[in-house]
Amino acid sequence: MKETIYTPYSPLQAPRAFGREILHDLRLVHHIGWQLFRRNLRVQIRQNLLGYFWMLLPPILTGLTWTYLGKNHIIQGYDATAGPYPAYVLAGLFIWQGFVEALNCPLQQLQSARGTIAKVKVPHEAFIVAGMGMVLFNQAIRMLILAAVLVWFHIPWHASLLLVPVGLGLLLVLGLALGWLLTPVSLLYADISSAVSMALGFWFLITPIVYTPPKAAAWLTVLNPVTPLLTTTRNWVLTGEMAPAAGFGLVAVMAVGLLGASWLVYRLARPHLIARL
Repeated sequence: MKETIYTPYSPLQAPRAFGREILHDLRLVHHIGWQLFRRNLRVQIRQNLLGYFWMLLPPILTGLTWTYLGKNHIIQGYDATAGPYPAYVLAGLFIWQGFVEALNCPLQQLQSARGTIAKVKVPHEAFIVAGMGMVLFNQAIRMLILAAVLVWFHIPWHASLLLVPVGLGLLLVLGLALGWLLTPVSLLYADISSAVSMALGFWFLITPIVYTPPKAAAWLTVLNPVTPLLTTTRNWVLTGEMAPAAGFGLVAVMAVGLLGASWLVYRLARPHLIARL
């Protein structure tokens, strides 16, 4: 068996070998990632009889809480033209939950596989692909529930529903890019995962998930990259409004570029990480 020795030296010292290694790994990612996804799916179904119930219960309970607060005028700032408030909240929560899962995917997958990647030469991207497969699977289930909500509240189906996968995909790309960017530090310091959980709690509050973004707070759209993607996707689901929110295109381009940059940063940091694990 060929022995592979990892060192903390930068792969850019041998760019040709670095490129050949990337091409070799990319040829294996699909096959290994698919096998890992199937294994993870079987384990989730076998070990969690109520797994999807627990996945859906938190956003549903949160949605009911905010619906109660809204109907009793405890909170303000909802535009009734955006659709029934329960559907508005649940759509926002389901979309947000997909973003959060995508952000946590690289952190969780590579953290749980650190024993394997430290001893076996396997493309790390395969674990990310398997994890994102579970994220997509879970998001599909949430969208089926949301479709039932549309029928329940007699919300008409619009042609804009065809664009919903685009908005969801961009949110997942943004979450994956941010999570992958944090992964190298997270593998070395466990505090990063705790900090991410705290940051997501605050991020939830400044994202218009349970309220309509006021014009006076337009600066949140600029500073919060999730806002234009989430708002646009929810409009495509509920109102049929085709025009994207301000900043949608900019955030979309930024998300795709950041994903490529995050992946490259991780590839460069990988030898150092394996040497430290």
